[in-house]
Amino acid sequence: MPFVAGPDCRLWVDRRGEGEPVTVFAHGVTSSADEVAPMAARAPGTRVLFDFRGHGRSDSPPERAGYGHDAMRRDLETVADRFGATRAFGVSMGAGAIMNLLADHPDRFERVAFFIPASIDSSARQAADSFIAFAERLETGDLDAVAEMLLAAPEFAPLFERRPRWRALVRRRVMRMNATGVSRALRAFAAGPAPVADSEALRRVAAPALVLGHEGDPIHPAAVARRLGELLPGAEVRIWPEPLSMLDRPAEFAALVGRFLGGSPA
Repeated sequence: MPFVAGPDCRLWVDRRGEGEPVTVFAHGVTSSADEVAPMAARAPGTRVLFDFRGHGRSDSPPERAGYGHDAMRRDLETVADRFGATRAFGVSMGAGAIMNLLADHPDRFERVAFFIPASIDSSARQAADSFIAFAERLETGDLDAVAEMLLAAPEFAPLFERRPRWRALVRRRVMRMNATGVSRALRAFAAGPAPVADSEALRRVAAPALVLGHEGDPIHPAAVARRLGELLPGAEVRIWPEPLSMLDRPAEFAALVGRFLGGSPA
């Protein structure tokens, strides 16, 4: 099995392609490498996808090992260093892990891309209640009930009405979840701290950056994406009109990400 030794547990890694550049792809909370794979499909060179601790096929260390942004940053850094990644793409939690690493090592990557960042220097208080409720439901072990909870959530139900195929995708994703690890991560993010202690540290990042966000999402506000774009000197920001509308055309979205990671304007 494709595992590497992580800082606190074994991490599952899937390396695809070959040659340069080498890009590490970091998924979001509750997600896994499987969900980020379509976004990585058109990236050139070597694509390194992995599951964070407590997610997907990776192990779940004891809660005392940590499941917050600092812990996820350690997982990301371990995988990036192990495979010599020079570029990084992060979704939500993965974006937070990249920010956390760049705040200390602004020159770590040659190019960085952030998809729906949830927070920068403030913890996800706007989502704390939802995270706790989600964690509590996961801890019951009833994944069917978890799926129904997500599908019926007021902030997301209208999206599923317009895009019925997403209902099956969400249910499939929930049924693959590691209930123990994901619930620990959700509780850690609800409690804080933020990805970055001092957002001004991100102004030292000289690498070209792509920041992708969307309007109308209470967990991933477009304002966060715009502010991250203002902090990163070499950033290009793109905002779509409603949550995940950029994924209505997955091939086009993957091509956009691939062009940027390959060194061309997005």
